[in-house]
Amino acid sequence: MEHPATILVVDDESAMLDALAATLRGQGFAVLTAEDGLQALEVLGRLKPDLIITDISMPRMNGYQLYERVSANPEWVWIPFIFLTGRTEDADMRFGKELGVDDYLRKPVDPEDLLATVLGRLKRFSRLEQQRAEGAGVDQRSAAERYGLTERETEVLGLMVRGLTNDQIAGELRIAPTTAKSHVASILSKLNVRSRVEAVALALRQAGAKS
Repeated sequence: MEHPATILVVDDESAMLDALAATLRGQGFAVLTAEDGLQALEVLGRLKPDLIITDISMPRMNGYQLYERVSANPEWVWIPFIFLTGRTEDADMRFGKELGVDDYLRKPVDPEDLLATVLGRLKRFSRLEQQRAEGAGVDQRSAAERYGLTERETEVLGLMVRGLTNDQIAGELRIAPTTAKSHVASILSKLNVRSRVEAVALALRQAGAKS
């Protein structure tokens, strides 16, 4: 990115929040902070960040709930996430994967790991934005054929490439939002990716390889 990336950091532990913000500012990033998901939404209403780093366990609105709210907003749906967690349970990770979360960092966070993950996430997002700009309206059949997507899933994937949320996909295809969510989950599973962002990137790469 030509301009310094703006990162929103969300954590209810003030010491952790201050440490993360200081590390990122020391590397030239612009940093916004919030103490929970609701406060993060207030910040998002004023300024759209390039990346969100959020704790999972927080009062009022946790990290997963924040992710769902952001993903449901057409203006925010493409903002990448990094989750902070002190948890080790497989069930917690599986729940996050079902939501389509992107990356995890375990607490206590090593500054070098933090910076490497942030830079990698921003680089992947930048490439995706370029692919989406170049691949608008691209045919998704190449990905569908390779990964065994149904006709309906192929339609859903095409709408995902256009940046539509689950609710918008439901409206476009005249199906229930829960059905749209199930189709998205099935697509992520068949493509063996963790998030909508990665699914779109893979679909665009497959389409480019066929062109």
